Amino acid sequence: MEKNYKDIEIFNKNLSNLKETSKDTDSGTVEYMTESETEVVNFDAVKKMYVKGMELTGTPCSTDALYIDNSSNFYFIEFKNGKMSQSKIYNVYNKIYDSLLIFNDIISENISFCREHVNFILVYNESKNPKVEIGEYFAGKAKKKFVRFDLEQFEKIYFKGVYTCTEQEFKEKFSFV
Repeated sequence: MEKNYKDIEIFNKNLSNLKETSKDTDSGTVEYMTESETEVVNFDAVKKMYVKGMELTGTPCSTDALYIDNSSNFYFIEFKNGKMSQSKIYNVYNKIYDSLLIFNDIISENISFCREHVNFILVYNESKNPKVEIGEYFAGKAKKKFVRFDLEQFEKIYFKGVYTCTEQEFKEKFSFV
């Protein structure tokens, strides 16, 4: 019998939408990276509920959202509105590792499951991180997708697919947005 991952209690208690999970208040004003009302799991909230009562000395990192489609495919989504410095990229790596560990524990699966069913999407602000057209050009010539910020290293070992895209590309490439 196939599991219905949408029925997992901790996920249901932390439902939100893409717009809310994309909210950025770092600049002192509220900015959203998408206007999409698509229902997702607020994975930051899942992490908080997951670690509650553990008396940790530090808090794990987590991605912003988890989208679960109707065919047991999962999409971790991280929104980055600022300039992608090396420290921010490193923080994304930590979010990937910690989110996968928490996710696998919650759903009682292993990393092999993730390689078959889980994707990672980083949505970044194009105006603060100009396109690398030469990289995209060569990736296109090789008939490969272009993944920024060295995140391609997580594909095949941890994820079915890894994607980096601007807000507009996110809207165009993913039908659930």
